[in-house]
Amino acid sequence: MTRSKLLIIFILQVSICISQQNLTSYSILNNNCISRNSSLGGYPIGVFDSDASLSIFLPSNLNNDHNRQLVINYNNHFADSDFGMVNYNFKIKDKGVFSTTLFYNNYGKFDYYDASGVNLGNSFSANDWVFQIGHSKDLHENLKIGVNLKFISSVYEQYKSYAIGSDFSLTFFNNQKQFGAYLLVSNIGTTVKDYNESLNYKSKLPLNSIIGLNTKLKHAPIRFHVCYHHLNNWNISQSTNSSEDLSSFRQLSSNFFNHLVFASELLFSDNFNIRFGYDIFSRKELQPQSRPGTTGLSWGVGFKVKKLKINYSNSKYHFAGTSNNITIIKELKT
Repeated sequence: MTRSKLLIIFILQVSICISQQNLTSYSILNNNCISRNSSLGGYPIGVFDSDASLSIFLPSNLNNDHNRQLVINYNNHFADSDFGMVNYNFKIKDKGVFSTTLFYNNYGKFDYYDASGVNLGNSFSANDWVFQIGHSKDLHENLKIGVNLKFISSVYEQYKSYAIGSDFSLTFFNNQKQFGAYLLVSNIGTTVKDYNESLNYKSKLPLNSIIGLNTKLKHAPIRFHVCYHHLNNWNISQSTNSSEDLSSFRQLSSNFFNHLVFASELLFSDNFNIRFGYDIFSRKELQPQSRPGTTGLSWGVGFKVKKLKINYSNSKYHFAGTSNNITIIKELKT
């Protein structure tokens, strides 16, 4: 009976989220600041393994192997901005494994100027914080349901906003056949206090709904992964002239492929693997027309040094620079 109720709640949340508007705030919720996710095109992968970082953004991946694991992540981003995260997983007897995570986004220092463009000599900062609690439950031997509860704080100079949100997900993974799939609806929630409550406007969370599939070749150490993101929004392009320049068929196909991310993992051993990702939407929207280069591509490595798991990723968002992620995973003794 409890499993049926959980499934009904999950389906209702999926249907409710379709109606939320596109204009959103709380950009920290758009950051998949985990190296393994970043190297796979920026989205999670539905597998049950010992890497606890996979369950931070996809709570239905959380399993007993993640008990007592500490995950620390740092992302060196652009223009003096950086993102970070600390995660710890623990087991409560008869209740299962829980995940706790603290995220921060630091957007750097900004100088004050008056209306004439004169520097006033002092500066301010802009930061976002998120505290998250996650939990999963078995629905079947190969099927888990998971939920994250988020408390969001956003502080930009004198403007402050607070919100609560949640993620719901289902993960199916057949270890024998090495086939996995997941459905994730993230950032369902509401603003508790807005930046300026005198305005007739309420900030929205950046809703996203994703479906993913992955499979490992039977006789080769390669896992392929594909996901379709933003199920709730058909046209995610920000290009103002896209519909004017393309025929209806080309526009239809463009809208479809903008949602796709392709990735692969080369699983050489439990101690070393290499990952690659290709985000079609990022490449299309962010590449310079003259020199597209490797915009939209990402890669990463994962290796184990003694009792430490280290994941690194490099993501190309534009020609001017790259985003570097490093994640360290350590199992703590009781």
